[in-house]
Amino acid sequence: MESLSAVAAKWFLRLEYEDLPADIVKETQRAILNTIAVATAASGLEYGPPIRATAKDLGCIGKSQLFGYGDKTSKTTAAFANATWTAALAFDDSHTETLIHVYGTVVSTVLALAQEHQTSGKDIIVAIAGASELMCRTGVIAPSEFHRNGLHPTGIIGAIGAAYAAARILRLNLQQTINAIGIVGNMASGINQCWVDGTWSQLVDNGWAAQAGITAATMAKHGFTGSPEVLEGKLGLFRSHIQKEGYQFDFDRMIRGFGDIWEMRQIEIKPYPCGHVSQPFVDCILSMYRDGLRHSDVDRITCLVADWMVPVVCEPETQKKRPTTPWHGRVSLPYTIAEALYFGRLNAESYKHENLQSKEILNLVDRINYIIDDSAKVSRNYKGWIRIQTTNGKTLEVIKHDQENSDRSMSEKDFMDKIKYCIEMSPYQINFESIVREVYLLDKAMSVEALMKTCDSPH
Repeated sequence: MESLSAVAAKWFLRLEYEDLPADIVKETQRAILNTIAVATAASGLEYGPPIRATAKDLGCIGKSQLFGYGDKTSKTTAAFANATWTAALAFDDSHTETLIHVYGTVVSTVLALAQEHQTSGKDIIVAIAGASELMCRTGVIAPSEFHRNGLHPTGIIGAIGAAYAAARILRLNLQQTINAIGIVGNMASGINQCWVDGTWSQLVDNGWAAQAGITAATMAKHGFTGSPEVLEGKLGLFRSHIQKEGYQFDFDRMIRGFGDIWEMRQIEIKPYPCGHVSQPFVDCILSMYRDGLRHSDVDRITCLVADWMVPVVCEPETQKKRPTTPWHGRVSLPYTIAEALYFGRLNAESYKHENLQSKEILNLVDRINYIIDDSAKVSRNYKGWIRIQTTNGKTLEVIKHDQENSDRSMSEKDFMDKIKYCIEMSPYQINFESIVREVYLLDKAMSVEALMKTCDSPH
């Protein structure tokens, strides 16, 4: 019986541009735009200089480019830096069932490699779409279980996706690709401790996964071997990371329905720079703001949340209500709701240090609490539910449901507004219209050169 990594590799290596449904092509183009934009925005903030300096220290002369700055370095260093920046604002994307952030790692891997290897635009799109699909499919073997064990699945499953992507761009054969996945399983890692203290360490999971994927694929290219049963084996990735007695891993789901089921259709690009589970609550509070509610009108806010969300964005209460860093604020539901209501917006420049210390915002945070919503489903669909007691005695309530099989993609206008805003936060002037044009012409391009020139800085 063939291993999971072998079956998946066969499908991926045979995948052609013509096999991609039109909506998958468009989603892949949006994935490229979003990755470049949010990484560029982060490079212009406090996250930029440390990662740039690290890239200069660890990198070497190469053709691969750092977003925002335009510096050229090695493919592994560029992929690491860009993917790390993509995670920094929590403004990237999530696969809704597993909460894995997909595109930052895969797109950064493919674009870094494509600059050093002659890769056509169509091949770039196929590599990103196929590797993203395999990353999602790997995650649904045990959805939510990594989080329950204190692990960050983006770093773990992301390394698998990056290795598949790198194998495709490096033109590995089937056995080499299987070896690449077997090798990268030993490099996959990620923990969630920084959700407690607000430090930045988790952000490197995206970047390390990208670097690990390229490294593993390169090792396989030169003859290094890896276990074909790295995913399903008794000492493999899933059974070593998830040691829940009696847990039934759905290994078959990874390889079921290739071509008919596109799991990446369940990836949502984020409209707000915060944890995915907080997004519908932001929808609720901004809806109230548009209807005229202001922070001074609020006596008490109650968020009705699913029980599994509590340790993610609600507790420990003392840390969540007094976040010490922007990253800490992004994973706090009460702080996120307070800042969104106070300003009537939540965008790439939110969570400033002065906001985190604002007495008015923190006073509002202290009036925000949660109770358990027993009706919330544990699935790929999320629900926002907010009740407000106003200072004049009124009760207001808004519920935002994710409908089963609904399209929750951002509208084209909202998406483009986000991309433009992020691009304009670059440390150097970059032309937004040129980037958009080249992304949507990528399927006709012989290489990624024209696109990356539009991302270059003038220095």
